Amino acid sequence: MANPGDLDTSFAGSGKKAISFGGVDAAQAVLVQPNGRIVVAGGGAAASSFCVARLRTNGALDTTFGSGGKRVVDFGGAAESVYGAALQPDGKIVLAGGSDLRVAVARLKPNGSLDTMFSGDGKKTFSWGTLSRASAVVVQPNGKIVLAGFSGPEGGNIQVARLNANGGLDTTFGTGGMVPVDFGGDDFGLAMARQANGRILVAGRSSVGGAVVARLRASGTLDPSFGVDGRRTILGGGSAGAVLVQPDRKIVVAGNASGSQVMTVTRLKPDGLLDSTFDGDGTATIDFGSLADLANDALLQPDGKIVVAGYKQDGEDVAVARLNPDGSPDATFGAAGKATVDFGVATFGNAVALQKNGRIVVAGQRTGGDDFAVARLLA
Repeated sequence: MANPGDLDTSFAGSGKKAISFGGVDAAQAVLVQPNGRIVVAGGGAAASSFCVARLRTNGALDTTFGSGGKRVVDFGGAAESVYGAALQPDGKIVLAGGSDLRVAVARLKPNGSLDTMFSGDGKKTFSWGTLSRASAVVVQPNGKIVLAGFSGPEGGNIQVARLNANGGLDTTFGTGGMVPVDFGGDDFGLAMARQANGRILVAGRSSVGGAVVARLRASGTLDPSFGVDGRRTILGGGSAGAVLVQPDRKIVVAGNASGSQVMTVTRLKPDGLLDSTFDGDGTATIDFGSLADLANDALLQPDGKIVVAGYKQDGEDVAVARLNPDGSPDATFGAAGKATVDFGVATFGNAVALQKNGRIVVAGQRTGGDDFAVARLLA
């Protein structure tokens, strides 16, 4: 009998699917539409461009999207990729990432065509500094688009920007639509979440602190009710790849600690203090017994369970784990709360999403063919 954590063989016949755009293709984001169709985005193709594919619920390419289920968006740069994606309520898809040294953003209509209501041609680029990239994006209920990322390469800050629905910078946010967040080192914004009250959480890493989290008010100013002047450092020397907000406003951060080769999940109280009710001290670790187990993304299930996705170096497999709401391993999932997906070659799990029926979709990169890799697990 199939069990939670097993591959869902109703998806692409085996539970796994590779998608080629003809280049060094890597999926960095995955979304599930209300109708159950799956949007996978990243970079690749012959010209190193934004790449997006949409799958039907059975894993087949959705030929009503783009060209045969795939869409390539080229900004004219030499190194382009999507790193974050979001769905608007009207079905449009917002893609955020980088093009050479610039932030790059595109918006697609539900059929995959560029939305010319956004920035005139569906594409926008701008810079935060010498090197600029957006790693995450959320769409506010009023249609404004919030981006998080970083500037650099050295001495740069976490950066947050807000765009109006038409693609123009929202000058009511921060200074001219942009907000730098300085943790005192080389700082990288890698993940973002929006609270119900409109405040914005950004997580990532700093060279002088480790995994970091900042909270901004809706206006773009740091929220002094969180951490120290709106900033909080956790997992000394590590990195945060995902930040989530529970209905009770507690904050879940997933990533890795410095010197630790295990996935690490920390829960904070709304004020940024560690929540000691979570695995006894606020932090849970997930060990796949590998030289390096990387946590790249995470999600919250409606029942409060936490799903973490990443990579297991030994075996070079996609790694997925599930925790109970108290931080303990969910023994009903996989083997003692852990599952792996073997694509036959080194494969990274970079992003994870949840379908309405509870099934778990993981997307990343299959290095053997340099393809998008997508797997669906039973929940």
